[in-house]
Amino acid sequence: MAAAAMDVNVGHLMDPWELPGLAHFCEHMVFLGTEKYPSEKEFHKFVSDHGGYRNASTGTDNTNYHFHIKADQLKEALDRFAQFFLAPKFTESATKREVLAIDSENSKSLKVDNYRIAQVKRRVLFS
Repeated sequence: MAAAAMDVNVGHLMDPWELPGLAHFCEHMVFLGTEKYPSEKEFHKFVSDHGGYRNASTGTDNTNYHFHIKADQLKEALDRFAQFFLAPKFTESATKREVLAIDSENSKSLKVDNYRIAQVKRRVLFS
């Protein structure tokens, strides 16, 4: 097996006040097609078909994208993975769907103490 990860120095504490959830939204969207690989399921299918796994997570000050795959497929997987950061598509249909998904996740998170504490920190640090 082989693995790769990309850590981007933007997390939910950096979201603009008028666009809460933007970092998490971008985390979702980059997986949903690129100029070179336009299918929304391309990366997921490629990785799954070759015994791998992919995921991402948005933290307070970073977003991490990672995957593992059979070693002989790493080069092709890296080409697809790199396209997330070079030319993501952000189609209208995916955008509408993911805005609703992020809004739903955010509504659930408002009931979690650690999330609310992070929002207080955000207000203090970035006001």
